[in-house]
Amino acid sequence: MASKVYFVRTDARDSAQDVSKKIRKLIKESKILDYINKIDFTAIKLHFGDKGNTGHIRWEWVKEVSEHVKNRTNNVFLTDSNVIYKASSRTNSVDHLKIASEHGFSLDNIGIPVLIADGLRGRNYVEVPVAGKHFQKIKMASDLSDCDSMLALTHITGHILTGMGGALKNVGMGCSSRRGKYEMHCGTVPAIDPSKCVSCGKCIPVCPADALSINTGKISINKDACLGCGECAVVCPTEAIEIRWSETLEKLQEKMVEYAKGVIDALRSNIGYINFLTRITKDCDCLAKDDPSIVSDIGILVSRDPVAIDMASVDLVKSSSGRDPFREGYPEADWSVQLKYADKMGLGSLSYELIEVR
Repeated sequence: MASKVYFVRTDARDSAQDVSKKIRKLIKESKILDYINKIDFTAIKLHFGDKGNTGHIRWEWVKEVSEHVKNRTNNVFLTDSNVIYKASSRTNSVDHLKIASEHGFSLDNIGIPVLIADGLRGRNYVEVPVAGKHFQKIKMASDLSDCDSMLALTHITGHILTGMGGALKNVGMGCSSRRGKYEMHCGTVPAIDPSKCVSCGKCIPVCPADALSINTGKISINKDACLGCGECAVVCPTEAIEIRWSETLEKLQEKMVEYAKGVIDALRSNIGYINFLTRITKDCDCLAKDDPSIVSDIGILVSRDPVAIDMASVDLVKSSSGRDPFREGYPEADWSVQLKYADKMGLGSLSYELIEVR
């Protein structure tokens, strides 16, 4: 059965107020928040953007969403979990909260508090059972596991390991503890082309596992320590470091989906999804840079089905641009793996009915 996905068009020329009005109408017509009860502790899960990143969801839009959630429950907060990348400003809760505030996600601006769900150093998690082929249990950020419901706000982007980052990634990767992120990334080891390496060392500080070093004038990787996160390949200015595109990338996406299933099961499917097809960039908001858009702004989607909303997001991007910019950006990272596996695991449907709100 096709899942309902509601959609409103936006334009890069729209003001923050214009977009807020469209969000208001989208939420009202879709009734996307009806699953939230008055006594619920409800998390609004989003990515605050790394320091220097400009593509993340604007705080003014999040404020509009939060006002509607507050009409359902007073127990609402913004949240994300800490990351494994050492060079990030989001590896611990102190720095993470600082960057959230710098990007406008503060109590004064939004009207609700901000919590980092996996504790000070990202070590706080609860094990949740999941019947997957890679995991039998996942490590879910502990504060999220205490919630009654959640609303996932996702900025659609490209991604070096998953091709496309959408709601499934936001829930699967984003709701795990740091240790859970290690588990998902483990296995994708980059390759080095020594002829391209100029020994600049830019990759060394971004490695969360201290797996990189310069030996005999060229970068080398300790394969036993490497987590396969791909950050070194992203920052390498000469493309000397490349991800070994193999079945391990498929495994990473499958692991991510199994984590998403664990989170969805733990919250008894009391989750809504809002995808923002605005300022769509080649790389995700984890990167601290001002990336240009790879396609024009398209709009905002809402659904109770994470598979359907991600599928609809990709289809709208392809239809709007007349191409597949996610495949163009990372040709060997097949974004469809995560959607097909999520469909197989019963997280949602690849079939959807797109309902445009005007």
